[in-house]
Amino acid sequence: MSIERADLQCDRCDLVTEHELHYAGRLLESVRCTRCGHHIGLTQRALVPAYLHDLEHRVASKPQRLYQRAARDPRGFLTALPGAILRQPGKFAREFWSLLRR
Repeated sequence: MSIERADLQCDRCDLVTEHELHYAGRLLESVRCTRCGHHIGLTQRALVPAYLHDLEHRVASKPQRLYQRAARDPRGFLTALPGAILRQPGKFAREFWSLLRR
């Protein structure tokens, strides 16, 4: 899961404040106001099918993205590839488990 920050208007405190945006993969999982703590999150029932659909798209587009990276920087691509391959299963597992914990 990754966390981004953005200034948004809070529904509860009605002020423009910094909010934490929590992502599972490329999907917005929840938003939390850092001032008052108001939390808005999608349900697991909504997130899991959306995540699986997004994952399907990511897997299908992976060969093209790998080709583009290799064409831009062949040496960097080859040196980074083993580590990237080893990190992927853990990355997917963390994303999916973050959805199931909801």
